[in-house]
Amino acid sequence: MLRVRPVTWELPGIDNEEGVIWLGWIIRLRWVAIVAQLVTVSLTYRLLDSPGTTLPILGGVMGGLALANGLATRAAPRIRPFPREALLAHLSLDVVALTAFFGLAGGQDNPFTALYLIHVAMGALMLPARLAVALSGLVLACYVLILSVHLPLHLDRHLLTEAALTHLGRLISFAITVISVTGFVTGLTRSLRANKQQLLDARERTARVDRLRAVGTLAAGAAHELNTPLGTIGLRIRRVGRRHGDPDTEADLGVIRTQLDRCKAVVDQLLVGAGDPSASGLERRSLALLVREAIGLWAKGSSIPVELTDASDGLAIEVPRIAFGQALINLLENAREAQTERGSNQAIAVRVGREGTHGVVEILDRGIGLPADPARVGDPFFTTKDTGTGLGVFVARAVADGAGGGLSYLSREDGPGTIARWWFPENQRRAP
Repeated sequence: MLRVRPVTWELPGIDNEEGVIWLGWIIRLRWVAIVAQLVTVSLTYRLLDSPGTTLPILGGVMGGLALANGLATRAAPRIRPFPREALLAHLSLDVVALTAFFGLAGGQDNPFTALYLIHVAMGALMLPARLAVALSGLVLACYVLILSVHLPLHLDRHLLTEAALTHLGRLISFAITVISVTGFVTGLTRSLRANKQQLLDARERTARVDRLRAVGTLAAGAAHELNTPLGTIGLRIRRVGRRHGDPDTEADLGVIRTQLDRCKAVVDQLLVGAGDPSASGLERRSLALLVREAIGLWAKGSSIPVELTDASDGLAIEVPRIAFGQALINLLENAREAQTERGSNQAIAVRVGREGTHGVVEILDRGIGLPADPARVGDPFFTTKDTGTGLGVFVARAVADGAGGGLSYLSREDGPGTIARWWFPENQRRAP
């Protein structure tokens, strides 16, 4: 019989990066506690009961905390997955250390007992409900313990009065608590904002992939439907060629065959997957070589020249060659149409370069510039042209995203026009 496990919202472990962040805050606050204890003991050791016995014990407790911090700093990045119980163990260690400190220094009368609340707050934020309750139970048990078992403080040994010492201790304890909670919550808020932005970016990438798949499915269906009439046209062309052999007919049929071959090439590119890298084999090629090949194909049907500048130093990338070439042709065609609309016949500048570990291709035109809503550039079916589909930039961005790069558009600062920045991560293997 099939047994279905109940659904739970609690996971056995947390993301390793998140766990390291949490542990990092525990380590920071632990260093604060160690320093605070050292300062406190150095200033008030005369108040302790039997200093010759209690001081070595307190020194051992602080040394143990420092050792635990060092070990946690080294071991945390190697723990995969990061268990929630590890955070509970570290917080429990701090609570036990505080209990030893309070048990040797006045018990519940020690003004620093408010530091327990820091660990309760941290546990409530870091741990699931059951573990947070367990930590709170430990704190209560430790507090009950120091109520019944503790060594007294001899406040009469200090130059200040008992009331002054008590007020000063409470003030310092309150200041440490406020600073620790403020720092922890501020850092937590910053981390949550960063995680939220990463989540939004991941959702955006997922949405792009979903749109790309939808477009790819549409393109594949259209290509499948076009293959049959194109095959029929090819058969009819051969039949007409056999029936009519005059030069004029042969010339016309030659033009028709050329255009038919072009249509078949477009269909083949549609079947590649509309720029989806998973739909075609990846190739490791020189970025400059890929750009030259695409420019060579595009230049055959364009009257506007291209000025190519290569500063990539042989940088190689791994992309689907056919999809890359078609995407770059789309970007060049967009640049040409933007210049034509503005009445400019200037050369389109293409720069290939290296920025760190990425190869960058920039297409600079002197066209009409970015639309009124530049954020929508690259969305499927968004276009400012009367006969456009808006898929050219979308496919180019999909090719870059699939390889780990990206595409962005900027306005030129030296006059009208735009700059399309297309970047890809470097592949460390030698390019052919």
